This record gives sequence, C-alpha cells and structure tokens, in this order.
Amino acid sequence: MEGDDPRGSQRHPVTAPVIRHLQILRTVTEAVSRSLNLNEVLQKSVAALTHVTGHEIASLHLISADGQNLLLRGDRGLSDILREVNRSLRVGEGLIGRVALSGRARRLDEVTGAGDLLDAARAAVAEDGIRGFVCVPILARHRILGTLSLGRQDPPPFSDEEVALLECVADQIGLALDNARLYSETRRQLEDLRRSQMEVVRAERLAAVGELAGGVAHEINNPLMIILGQVHLLFQSRDSEEVLNGLKVIDGATKRAASIVRDLVLFAEHFPLHPSRCQVAEELKHVLALQRGRLEAQHVDVRTEFEASPDIWADVNQLQEAFLHLIQNAEQAMVGAHGHGTLTVRVKPSAGGGVRVEIADDGPGVPANDLARIFNPFFTTKPPGEGRGLGLSVAYSIVAEHEGIIRAENTEAGGALFSIELPVGAPAVEPSFTP
Repeated sequence: MEGDDPRGSQRHPVTAPVIRHLQILRTVTEAVSRSLNLNEVLQKSVAALTHVTGHEIASLHLISADGQNLLLRGDRGLSDILREVNRSLRVGEGLIGRVALSGRARRLDEVTGAGDLLDAARAAVAEDGIRGFVCVPILARHRILGTLSLGRQDPPPFSDEEVALLECVADQIGLALDNARLYSETRRQLEDLRRSQMEVVRAERLAAVGELAGGVAHEINNPLMIILGQVHLLFQSRDSEEVLNGLKVIDGATKRAASIVRDLVLFAEHFPLHPSRCQVAEELKHVLALQRGRLEAQHVDVRTEFEASPDIWADVNQLQEAFLHLIQNAEQAMVGAHGHGTLTVRVKPSAGGGVRVEIADDGPGVPANDLARIFNPFFTTKPPGEGRGLGLSVAYSIVAEHEGIIRAENTEAGGALFSIELPVGAPAVEPSFTP
C-alpha cells in the first residue's frame, strides 16, 4: 500500500519490562560508580539493587583472600538466623558456594526443594517463606570475585530477563569492585613509596653526619676547649670579678655546645610529629617575643604583616624551631653586613588553601651560586667558627615533615626572602588495637 513503511515489519517496540530493566541497570550503575571506597561500593550495590527492583531479600558475598571462603559483605532483608548462616560459606558447598566455584548462575523456583541447599540454611529459608532464588557470580577480568543473590517470597518465579538483568548488575558491581581494589592498591603503593623516600632521606642524613663527623667534632671541640681553659684560670684566680667573668664565658660556651648537639640531633634523627590545631601567626608571635631582647640588642627592627589565615595541624614545638632558625639566620646576616637591620615577617593564606609565611631581611642576600645549596647540611656562608650550617637544614627538614615547601630567594632590594607554604594538614591518627 502506498505510503506504507517497508521496514515496519522489522520494528521491535521497546516493551515496558525492558524499559524498567534499563532503568534499574542505570540506577545501580550510577550508585556503584560514584565511589572508589570498597565498603561504600558494597553497601551501595545491595541498597540500590533492592530499592529499584523491589526484591525483599539480597546478599552479596566476596571470596576471601585465600580463595576458600565466601564472606558476607552486604545484605538486605536477611533474618538474624539466615544472616549468621551466610556470614561465611565454603566455596563449592551449598547453592552460593557452587556458583562461586563454577562461575555459572543458578535459579530455583522452590529453593527449599534443592538438594544442595545447606542443612543449616534450610530451616531458616522455610521459616522466612523464601521461595524463588537466583544467584549469579560477580566477575572482573575473568576472575570470580564473589556472588550476588536475590530471594523472593512472592509466588512468581524469576524470569530469564530478571536473571539476565542480575548478571548485568553483577558485572557492573564487579567492575566497580575491581576499580576500588586498584585504587586501594595504588594508594597503598604510593604510601609505601612515600615511606621508602623518607627512609632514603633519613639514610642520606645519617651518611652526611658520618662524612662530616670530623667537622662537627671540631665545632664542638672549640667551646669545650674554651670551657677547659676558663676552668684552669678559675682554679688559679682569687679575684671574684675575674671568676664571675670566667663563669659567664663558660656559660656561653656551654650553651653553644648544647646548641650544636641539639641541631645535630634534630637533623640526624626523625622525630614523629605530634600535630595540634594552631594558628601560624600566633606561633611566630611567640618566637618573636622570645627573641625580642636579642633583636633589640642587635639593633634589628621587626615589622609584622599578619593576615587572617586558616588554622593548620602542626607540631607546634618543631614549627617554632624552624621559625627560630630562619629568624636567627636573618638577624646574623643583617648584623654581620651593617650592624643593624629590618626584619619583616608576613603571614597570609596560600593559594593551595594553607598558610604562607615570609621572613625577609635587608641584609646582603645570598650569593647566586649558593642559592641552590643553601639548605644543604653543614653548608654555610659565614666565616669559620661563626656558623655550622645546620640551622637552615633543620628548618628545611621540619617543613618537609609537615609536607610543606620552603624556598630561598633574593629580593630586588638586595636582602634575602625565605618563604614557607604549609598545608592545613590533619591530626595525628592514634593506632587502633584489636583485642
């Protein structure tokens, strides 16, 4: 007939059940693909499946690491008794165990009549009125990861279309589980790599200490010889003022030796962080208050520019130690160059959401050839006997432990600028103990 479409006989209208099944598959796929957390994927899988299909009972098992057992990782509608029976199943035994072993789906219209139904489950299944049952394997990369099961108390048996739908859902769950597993393994490998890098850094520190032990011994030997010389003089002196002056010299030399040992230990050893919530500006104010007398005596003016910044999680004592070294380094550079100076300390939010600290001086700056190694241990631009080259290295190590970044550069005015960027961080994770 004119006007007829010759292809009309080839058309296959999409039926309502097909549309419904596509909607179910889409809903489940969206639910399980939004997370890379294994437990979250498992819970979302079962919740989405039962919600959109309307089935009363569902269970999801995963094969244990040794491949011998199936562990219940998600369920809906199971009675307490049936949940306990399903908590751990042997691969190859029972309805679910055989599906996990063979990798083939299993459908039953009257599950209580199955000869391979576990005896422990038979009474519970009958009591709960479960009639229809279907179980399909969860596969990924041709590997059986577990099983997905549905139970039905209503009379209509599971259709071929419903079994096919469940297999499609299981494939999506398998893909999501495999992605979650790969993500977890990648994170674990990155964490292992980070720990290995920290061990390498620590080994390099210890190697540097060993190679330069002679230089450190020389640094410590100088104040010790001063102390010994003053003690011998005191033994021979009867003048009280001379004794007092000698004691002052001994006190200064002792403090210098203790400072050298402290910096050496901070550099060589790794101390675990004990982070607490803090304001970086407040910690800087505390360090500047402690150094106020010294800075005033050295004719160093201090200017601060503190902007509102987020709190961070940091080890307060170590953070103050890093700030102290940078401030002392700036003071020594300015006073050594022209007997006075202006120290500028700034705190402001960083572009990455953390905090940025700037410590600037108007000293001579850092020679261009030395900028690349200014944080190297035992490197110093000061004359012999005036610096041991550990302060900036200790500051660098502390910032690195906090996963921050520290940089050194020269300003246009000629001074040096040290900048630190610290992330917000996180509180310390207390170890958990399983009884």
